[in-house]
Amino acid sequence: MQKAWIIFVVMLLFACSNKKDFTPVFNVPAEFVPVIDSFEAAAMQRGYNITVNNLIIQYDSTLENSYCANANITASSNDVQKIIALNANIKCWLNSRQLETLIFHEMGHCILGREHDESRLPNGNPKSIMCTGNIALYAPCAYPVNDSCNQYYKRNYYLDELFNASTPVPDWGK
Repeated sequence: MQKAWIIFVVMLLFACSNKKDFTPVFNVPAEFVPVIDSFEAAAMQRGYNITVNNLIIQYDSTLENSYCANANITASSNDVQKIIALNANIKCWLNSRQLETLIFHEMGHCILGREHDESRLPNGNPKSIMCTGNIALYAPCAYPVNDSCNQYYKRNYYLDELFNASTPVPDWGK
């Protein structure tokens, strides 16, 4: 029994020392820095003090064409390098709102520790920015004819829900 206890303590010491050796890296191309700043500002507006200092965003030509991006981890802990890989073979976004939705979704995984959420609001819209395959949740129209297809008014709800999954259903979602 004493031998097992000693082995446990030694393993615990080695596990702790490895985490202390981790140094996070922030390496984000300049074109994406405003999106990271917007994420931090959205968090602050909702009462969360989040500073993103552990993130690499890079293009990856090995991602399957069915994926726009991928986060390497779903965890809010800061003891492992967070990496968002964007598909280098296709450009998935048509405008800045779609880019924001895509990167916020991936940051939901690797910064907030959120899993995918395929739930629907009563009106059939996705409940969460953490749904898969929809980066036009609050984007403007791709081909604007009038303002009826502009979804920007949904942005506040989707950001509220990103930082708090218990956010109540908005009026437009009933």
